[in-house]
Formats: sequence, C-alpha cells, structure tokens
Amino acid sequence: MYVFRIIKKCFLLFFVLIIFSCLKNDIVQSQTANTDPASMANGQVYPTSSRSYTNFCNAPKNCKFLSKYDGTFWADKDNYYSDFSDIQFSNYARFISFFNIDRDISYCKGWKKGENTTDGVKWNIKIKKDEWDEFWFDYDYYGTSNEIQYSITYKYEVIDSLLHFSNTDGQEFIFHPSKKNYSKDFIDTGKIVVTEGCTFYGLE
Repeated sequence: MYVFRIIKKCFLLFFVLIIFSCLKNDIVQSQTANTDPASMANGQVYPTSSRSYTNFCNAPKNCKFLSKYDGTFWADKDNYYSDFSDIQFSNYARFISFFNIDRDISYCKGWKKGENTTDGVKWNIKIKKDEWDEFWFDYDYYGTSNEIQYSITYKYEVIDSLLHFSNTDGQEFIFHPSKKNYSKDFIDTGKIVVTEGCTFYGLE
C-alpha cells in the first residue's frame, strides 16, 4: 500500500511538470510572436541577408506607384511655359492629369483607366506596370472609329527623386517635383479653360 502511494505521488508530480512545461512554452511563444522571425527565443540568430525596403514592398498593395506618388506634381524646372505638360498622379479614377500652361490660354485634362471619351473622340488606357518607382500604361487611340488608329506606351520611372518619362513615340524627358501653385488665382496665364476630368484648384 505504501509503495502504491509513492507511485501515485510520482505520477502526479510528473503530470504537474508536464503541464508547467507546456505553459512555459506558450509564454515564450507569446513573448516572441512579434519579434524578428530570424531570431530564436534564446537569442540565436539565423544567418540571413540584410533587409531591403524595396524587397519588402514587392507584395503589399500600398507599395504601388500610384499610391506612393498620389497627389504629386511634376514639371519642367527650367521653363514655366514648357513644351511638356506638367503632370499630376492620382490614386483615384483619373490617375493622371496633364496641365498645359501657356501665356494666353491654359487648361488641363485627366485620363482614367479603361475607356475615355470626349466630344465623340475615344481612347482606351490599360495599366501595364504599377510598381514602387515605375509606372507604364498603354494608350490606344480610336478617335471616332471603332478600330484602334494607333497605340503608344507611356513609361514613368522615379530615379533619384526625378521623374524620367519616355514613350514608344520617341519622346523622352526628365521632370522635377513641381513648385508651382496650381490655383486659378496664381497661374500666370491669360485665361483658363475648364475641361472635363481635370481642373485647376479653385475652379469647379
């Protein structure tokens, strides 16, 4: 009988030790759940390559070009009245706007993804690449026809804080972040024409 009691106590002690061990393991896992996955609970670190913010942004949706550069303006820094339209990117329906600023008459136009139509003239836009610092889209022009008249691929890439533009029509240019005020009261022009899809600040 005495031996049986000893065996019973040993069994209970063993059972308690198992439960305690499991609880301790859960605590360790909880404490290390939000730490670097390359580090073990005891502090040992697995060999791993250095972290890259660019690599980290290959997957998340908010690392796309239009999200990163939403609301930014780009312009020819050397010429207020440039041969190239000032550009604004947007992470909304009309993803890009072109501001044509001239001494006499200025206007802007906004393009959206998919089909665009103005005064019976149609064109279609398809996004080809929307990455961290690079953005491409195809522009298919229909005009008043049901067939594509011509196509152009537009390419934008931000390198060292400058916007590099090129297209398959042979145009190339480098834009700088714009310092212009795009309010109707500050644009240096004779007249502003309101167009569908885009407007200068202060105009409805």
